[in-house]
Amino acid sequence: MIQKEINFKSRHTYSLSHEPTGNETSIWVVFHGYGQLAQYFLKKFTHLFHEECLIVAPEGLNHYYLKGFSGRVGANWMTKHEREIDIVNNYSYLNRIMEELHLQFDQAPQVNVLGFSQGVATMSRWVCQSNLNIGKAVFWGGAPAQDLDPTLMVERLKNSQVILALGDEDPFLQSEMYIRQQHLIYEAEFVNFKALSYSGGHDLDAELLKEIFLM
Repeated sequence: MIQKEINFKSRHTYSLSHEPTGNETSIWVVFHGYGQLAQYFLKKFTHLFHEECLIVAPEGLNHYYLKGFSGRVGANWMTKHEREIDIVNNYSYLNRIMEELHLQFDQAPQVNVLGFSQGVATMSRWVCQSNLNIGKAVFWGGAPAQDLDPTLMVERLKNSQVILALGDEDPFLQSEMYIRQQHLIYEAEFVNFKALSYSGGHDLDAELLKEIFLM
């Protein structure tokens, strides 16, 4: 038995805070966590919607029923099965979103990124393979991809404001895997780095979000 790969044209969706006008001064690309959908994840940012700030929520390419064989559907960025193919497909999808958005602008706006939970790993990989100048990079309730080259991450984010958002009741942050990967951020010694905490669990905190967006 053999297994082969094939390339084919595909379609997928993403969600936006509003229709781009070309006058926005900043773009935030926000990456949802495991089992979430972009349109619902974006609702967590509605208090930050503003005509000068375009918030873009891509969606994991893999969908599944959260329970059983019907009902609510969630998305994820990858699993251990064929993960390398998922990584490449994520790059193609995310890069195409940014290419299309930048066509709306005569002068490129500042691009910021925020990853939540599983979305942090995808965000960190994508940033490291892109040629975007990132203004702010927010690692929220998650850690950089375990196979990421720390030197490359430091190089790509050396001019960025790097923010680590930690919930004081987030059980995920106590896992051995997270603690191990979190060291990549601290050991990177970014020039402009902040670790911010909030009272809460594994979720986005509205007030801290607002503080980060206004920094």
